[in-house]
Amino acid sequence: MNSRRNFLRIAGAGVTGSFLQPFASNGAVLKTKGQKIKIGVLMPQSIEHPGLPVSFMNGFRSGIDQHGAFKKNRIELITEMVNFGTPHIVKEKSQKLMVENNVDLVVGILNSEVASHVGETFKNAKLPAFFVNSGESYPVNEIKNNRYLFLNSLNLYQAAFHSGQYAVEKFGKEIAIITSFYDSGYDALFTFRQGVEAAGGDIPDTYLMGENSDDFVADTMAKLNESKPDAVYVFMHGTAAEDIIRSLHINALKLPVLTTAFAVEEERLLHLGEAAENILSVSSWNRSSDSDENRQFVDLYTKHWKKSPDLFSVLGYESGMIIYDSLTRCKQNFTSENIADHLRSCSIKSPRGKVFIHQDSGIVNNQLYLNKSTRMLSGSYGNQVLQAISPVNEFEERFAMLDNDYRSGWLNPYLFV
Repeated sequence: MNSRRNFLRIAGAGVTGSFLQPFASNGAVLKTKGQKIKIGVLMPQSIEHPGLPVSFMNGFRSGIDQHGAFKKNRIELITEMVNFGTPHIVKEKSQKLMVENNVDLVVGILNSEVASHVGETFKNAKLPAFFVNSGESYPVNEIKNNRYLFLNSLNLYQAAFHSGQYAVEKFGKEIAIITSFYDSGYDALFTFRQGVEAAGGDIPDTYLMGENSDDFVADTMAKLNESKPDAVYVFMHGTAAEDIIRSLHINALKLPVLTTAFAVEEERLLHLGEAAENILSVSSWNRSSDSDENRQFVDLYTKHWKKSPDLFSVLGYESGMIIYDSLTRCKQNFTSENIADHLRSCSIKSPRGKVFIHQDSGIVNNQLYLNKSTRMLSGSYGNQVLQAISPVNEFEERFAMLDNDYRSGWLNPYLFV
């Protein structure tokens, strides 16, 4: 196994929660002539964010269970846990789904780098595999050249690139990065640097929090107060991101703050309180979008699952919609080749807007949105869309240097640690 992809923390946490009836039925009815379409699901675990696997599965099941597809025995999901998704266990569980369960399609949350390692398994078996993730890693050519691999993501590496560009164009040339050991081993941090450099900027300082950095926050605030960069990019997640953003506010450093969409989700903004004011982020979904598809998704998801959807909920829902739509267009011919062909020609309207699978890469394409967190009439904070952004294409030449075996990086999907 390639040495750049060898970071995992091995522990156990299962997906819990029962599945309910579908909450929406859109598009054509899937007809199978009595055949049950079997879909294998590879599900990683997350100790720091244990709700993410459930969020994805809630969304995925709701998106694919159109017109009572489960109740009518037209679709069956078979789940296999893969810990944090090393190539070895992913390959082992995939082969089990193929041989023992005779699945027609495999879906899963998987780091794109791992997908490139196990792609030959699906290519040799001529079995479509539809993988999703945060978009932490650039999709290398092994993915784009494999007609049986498909990828849907939350566009993190593209969002990071545009965050870097915007930071320089809006605030000035010197942008500081605050990150951690666990966050730093992904392509998205490198593409942020590319964005800064593409706009003529520079990153004079990167502050890296290690495992035993007890004084990291205080030390970083002191150094930022001394160096006074034009803006700061917080590439961290969970409580660590909250601690940094809250400290920037408390210390009154008055630095423009950019971060990832995961650091400013609804729950995180609630925790941040006034520290959330004016934080900028680039995301592939905004919960407040007024499109019919998004309003329906948010309202029905909230009523159905008794909680608000998050980014992985919408990623699961959209992925389910894409697969269901592709299956309905197979016209009851569910060979692997036919399913793959109809996935590659898929174009739908989802809560994220109009999305389509790029014919040449097998990757789902969609819009990005620049957001600013602002206080709403209710007194809480929400992400207001400032502008739509067209993501840098997955074939963009400036990303070509990421298609190699020498840069360092983690194997686990981002946030699944």
